[in-house]
Amino acid sequence: MRKTILLIAALAMVGCGKKTTPAEPEATAGPKVEANKPEPPKTEPKPEAKIPTNAFVNTLGMPFVPVPGTEVSFSIWETRVKDYAAYAAANAGVDANWKSPGFTQADTHPVVKVNWEDANAFCEWLTKKELAAGKIKQGQKYRLPTDAEWSVAVGLGQEKGNTPREKRQGIKDVYPWGKEWPPPVGAGNYYKSLKVDNFEYTSPVGSFAANKLDLHDMGGNVWEWCEDWYGPAAKALRVLRGASWGDCYPDYLLSSFRGDGAPDYRFYYFGFRCVLVGGSGG
Repeated sequence: MRKTILLIAALAMVGCGKKTTPAEPEATAGPKVEANKPEPPKTEPKPEAKIPTNAFVNTLGMPFVPVPGTEVSFSIWETRVKDYAAYAAANAGVDANWKSPGFTQADTHPVVKVNWEDANAFCEWLTKKELAAGKIKQGQKYRLPTDAEWSVAVGLGQEKGNTPREKRQGIKDVYPWGKEWPPPVGAGNYYKSLKVDNFEYTSPVGSFAANKLDLHDMGGNVWEWCEDWYGPAAKALRVLRGASWGDCYPDYLLSSFRGDGAPDYRFYYFGFRCVLVGGSGG
């Protein structure tokens, strides 16, 4: 059954040159890039963004800011290659796919080719590490954001529906950058046909302006795993939010769009962002 789901997911991914309608409920997060092996990015990495003064910065240098309307603090950017490298170095047997996405990445690019299970294992390791170091207190922990928390963080209003699947595309004409289409230059790291950035593949975190909550890349760069199941009928798919460097279709770029993927599925569009439960650190 799992192999069947993954096959359907792979077939549903299409390039930005021609749109097709993804299958339901196995609709995947985004399209597939060209079959040729990707080349290294042509743009030199940019410095990471300035860290807000109210941010809690953990032992890996990941900054977290509180998000009003939730009970968590969000990392201001996606989990970086160097963050995941620290986890892999401390834990034998971590799947090594993240090291070879098919294109060149610097330490400050978002880690990709990590599945939902990998992302959760990273959060569990980081929680134990920081508790031992006294950086966070008992009762605090790192985890993936819920679908509802992610919606608040991207600036969506009240959504209709009981599940991520029911909420998918429920709010029209609202994007992470605003309501205009096409997106303005500098809106984020999206597919090259949109001509809004100079990055061929992933970009360093913090390369684009933050939203009103000081969060970067809530649209574009990589799809972000969330905690939730996509829908209750068949608990085989987890939620992905935010679109990626390989996406250009207006529907996929909506703030309310939900992608989905099997928890053990790795892809070079997929990464993640952590949240901290229980306030700032100790």
